[in-house]
Amino acid sequence: MNNEDLILITGATGFLGGTTAVEAIQAGLAYRLLLLVRAPNPRQALERLWIQLKQVGASDADLAQLSSQQVLCADLSEIADIVGDPRLERVSTVIHCAALATFADHPALETTNVDGTLALAALMEGRPRLRRFLYIGTAMACGSHSAADNSIPEMANLPLAQEDHLVPYTRSKAISERMLKERFPDLPLVVLRPSIVVGHTRLGCAPSQSIFWVFMVWQKLGVLTTSLDAKIDVVPVDWCAQAILHLAFKETLARQVFHLSAGAQSSRSFRQIDDALGSRSNAYGRDYEQIAVDQIDQLIPRIKVRIPDCNPRLLSRALKLYGEFARLNYVFNNDNLLEEGMTSAAPLTDYIGLCVASTRNIPISEQMKWDFK
Repeated sequence: MNNEDLILITGATGFLGGTTAVEAIQAGLAYRLLLLVRAPNPRQALERLWIQLKQVGASDADLAQLSSQQVLCADLSEIADIVGDPRLERVSTVIHCAALATFADHPALETTNVDGTLALAALMEGRPRLRRFLYIGTAMACGSHSAADNSIPEMANLPLAQEDHLVPYTRSKAISERMLKERFPDLPLVVLRPSIVVGHTRLGCAPSQSIFWVFMVWQKLGVLTTSLDAKIDVVPVDWCAQAILHLAFKETLARQVFHLSAGAQSSRSFRQIDDALGSRSNAYGRDYEQIAVDQIDQLIPRIKVRIPDCNPRLLSRALKLYGEFARLNYVFNNDNLLEEGMTSAAPLTDYIGLCVASTRNIPISEQMKWDFK
């Protein structure tokens, strides 16, 4: 490696982090990448990277541009072990995508998402070339108390109380944000909050079936916990990765907090999504019944018939959680992002056909595992 400034990316073996790494490689930045990977040695780290990056669109030529010199072998929980690595002195940009992203109440959530984030900040604070530390949070960390018009501003502060969050994951991301600001006031922090990341505009849901299965389940069951005309804020992972890189390398930024969201421009209603799904899936009719979350257990007999590959009680519990999210009807304001020159996201309805095609032979029970690790 030469003496160029480096771009440190964490989470490159995950969905968003891997896609961000691929977008960086395809933008001609491979030689500047330094990828933090949990592995005992660089060879095994590269093998993990190659598998994941191939899944999110990397070609053989893309992968050939990565060498063992661009891998930093470490776990966020043991990151102090690499404090003396000389490559860290050359890092100008950190893109912190690594996280335990699950809707389950995982015992390691705060250890990974909070403690690991703070350890990374401590590792990088004060490095001579560091000019930007991008923390990838989540827009849903705004909590479950909706605004009057369901339009969520890019507010600087997030609620931390357990009762304000539907799942521990969103709370862990809110805590991380708050503690980064409080403990590391001199860190050149930029907070990016993606909304609901579903699929890829070229690969559909082949790299990850996270969340898309829920749309299919609502349609198969013919129910929804909100109005068909309510909107949902969904973005594709490749656009999200492009937005991250856009904000990482723009010379100056007017704000510190950005929603990577569909916003008013690209959010679509459940009705529009259903219309787009209608000609591409084997639906059980198109008449939806709006039900309350506490009525979902009544669907168990229907689940047994229409989604026989799933444990009906597990699916019912999952639908209660997603039903709570759906009825929030959040659209995340993205004025800060658009003012920095980023183009609007492709709406889900534009690439939903690829999502359907790429999941057609994958049972719902398998797709659910992406969200309940």
